[in-house]
Amino acid sequence: MTPSSSLYSTRIQTQVVHLVLRHLSRPVHGNTYMRGVLPPQGGEEAVCVAVGTKDACAPDLNVYEIPLIQDEIIIAAGEVLQIVRAAQTADPFYRTFYRDDEGDLSQMPSLALDLLDIRGGQEQQDQEDQEEPAVLTPETKHSTDRANLVGFLPLASGRHRLYWSCGDWPGIIASDVETSNSPEALEAVVAHGLPDTRRAQPSKDLYCWKIAPLLES
Repeated sequence: MTPSSSLYSTRIQTQVVHLVLRHLSRPVHGNTYMRGVLPPQGGEEAVCVAVGTKDACAPDLNVYEIPLIQDEIIIAAGEVLQIVRAAQTADPFYRTFYRDDEGDLSQMPSLALDLLDIRGGQEQQDQEDQEEPAVLTPETKHSTDRANLVGFLPLASGRHRLYWSCGDWPGIIASDVETSNSPEALEAVVAHGLPDTRRAQPSKDLYCWKIAPLLES
């Protein structure tokens, strides 16, 4: 898999990761939570958000593929939460996922969202929801000279896969980490962790090019 060549796409992806991290403990709608973010496959200009119940882990998650650009619509990171919530409250079609029997990451069912359709149902969003995600913390700044976190996914309780992108790499590199399930613990790992690219190995995960341990501090 190769990453998108768009710096805009990578920057938004990085911002969405931190936005979702801050909302892990809060339901999007009913008993549905945002559980992770995945880099898009095939260089698509999109962001993929994994949703599920509060403690669900891959592969028992569903993935919304949200285009960053559709017709003349350009999506900002702060709109992603509203779009996911709108999908959960819109037509049942957007809550219908078809799961394969095999239990690997590639079998997480995904659904591409139509921004024209979804955005049409957002007019009744209250003002609090519209403004809440707009403030991005300093950690969301995108860097062009170091690895940026562009995804994370819970694999099991206390175990996450982190996805990194860097302009010097031909693809996404992932790292598996043991940590508590709290957003604060994950953010601490993100703030100080980087993959050890010298020890990277090919991966069967369709969302990354290689997998590597984190650099030892």
